[in-house]
Amino acid sequence: MITLLEIAERAYMGPKTPENDWNIGLFNKMQELEERHGLDYSGPEIFFNVPDDYADRAFQAAIDFLVEMGVYCVTTNRIINLTENEVREAIREAPGEFTIGAGRDARTIRKREVEDRQAVNVIGGGHWPWPEDVGCRIMKNYAQVLRADIVEGFNLNVVSGREIKGLPMQVYAMKREAAQMREAVRRAGRPGMAITLYIISTKAAALMAPMNPDAGLRPSDGILLSVLPDTKIEADMIAAAIAYEEYGSYKVNGGAFASIGGFCGGVQGAIIETIVKHLVAWIVYRDRIQYNGTAGRYLFGQRTQNERPSLIWPTFVVHNALSRNSNLIRFGGIENMLFSKLWFPKFGSEAFLLSKAGSAVANTVLGANLNLIGYQTPYDVEFSIDVSEATIKAGIKREEVGEILQNIDGMIEKKYVPEAEDWPIDRRMMAYKDYDRYLGTLENFFDFDRGWPKKEYIETAEKVIKDLRDVGLHL
Repeated sequence: MITLLEIAERAYMGPKTPENDWNIGLFNKMQELEERHGLDYSGPEIFFNVPDDYADRAFQAAIDFLVEMGVYCVTTNRIINLTENEVREAIREAPGEFTIGAGRDARTIRKREVEDRQAVNVIGGGHWPWPEDVGCRIMKNYAQVLRADIVEGFNLNVVSGREIKGLPMQVYAMKREAAQMREAVRRAGRPGMAITLYIISTKAAALMAPMNPDAGLRPSDGILLSVLPDTKIEADMIAAAIAYEEYGSYKVNGGAFASIGGFCGGVQGAIIETIVKHLVAWIVYRDRIQYNGTAGRYLFGQRTQNERPSLIWPTFVVHNALSRNSNLIRFGGIENMLFSKLWFPKFGSEAFLLSKAGSAVANTVLGANLNLIGYQTPYDVEFSIDVSEATIKAGIKREEVGEILQNIDGMIEKKYVPEAEDWPIDRRMMAYKDYDRYLGTLENFFDFDRGWPKKEYIETAEKVIKDLRDVGLHL
């Protein structure tokens, strides 16, 4: 299999290409691959019933893309060229399972298949900015979800009372985050639990600074090293990938998705790009975990409140293609925004929990593990896990998921109450503008000091559980 040193060498010796030329070439190549592999498809009302041979053709189109286009390094403005043998050998070498964590908290992370009857792996936790004085307290609660295998960390928005400016402070902040995450899992009674570091900087010095088996990241922990939009990578992340591969840590690709309307074109181009980004993450960074296999997020500003995105079928194509043709391990992919006409139901509402349930059902049947990071409380993590387990127990098949999602979608619309607060699309930005309001939304539903959801939230969940029984899910 091609080594990371060879990748690094090609990043500095490959053909020099202006970034705009690469961008323009993407659209033409995607159009060519769509036609060559017969990827025309009318899919707005199709859920998980796309033929398997369509997924296989999409996977071959992704291989052709890598062989004919390569991977673009934005640091050096050079193309990393790959042969078909190198790509196929790398796909064969991807591990279908591996062990993380230490001691009694060690867990096996495994690839799941479509309609897999084995339990999902679970990532919970951060992906949010927290002040230094509350990060450990909050993250302890996510680590206490016993079914969670990994807890992802958080960004510090201020460190030692100072705004983070420049590489020296980025290095210090990354080390502080890792130390606080170690303390959080210790307080949760799970000292060996695997931690994924949510990075503050993409500079190599900052990425490698937390490597410390005593007070930082251990070889049994991991770090986010993500592929950029339009299948671009960074030399600093290759450097970090080399260091962490030698150290023994796992790595995570948080960028395995594509946006419809970008340089790669429409839905079919998004399918190809998403598969490509999974493969690139493994070949270039050795990422063993892949987040968000969503084939087609609408670019911000291109979707109205009542526009149904109809992105379930292309996302299924991606997951089915990867499941059938590789051992890559996927977490998440189907989000509530893919099947609901609504953007984000009001946090803590019945509509919100129903959207979480729909996502858990779809991902479980799709063959993905659960990626439960971001804007949710530890109770929401527990709730999604319960829905996943009920889905497996019910033996739901892929051809049944469309009807279930439509039923849940109907419930969401009936219970939807427009959110009065004017949140940005990416709610993490609120942490830098109005932190009390940002954290307060979560604390309205979960007591982080006691580690338990508020009584009113439990009552809301009980109503949703009764509704879910009507679609065959007995939590």
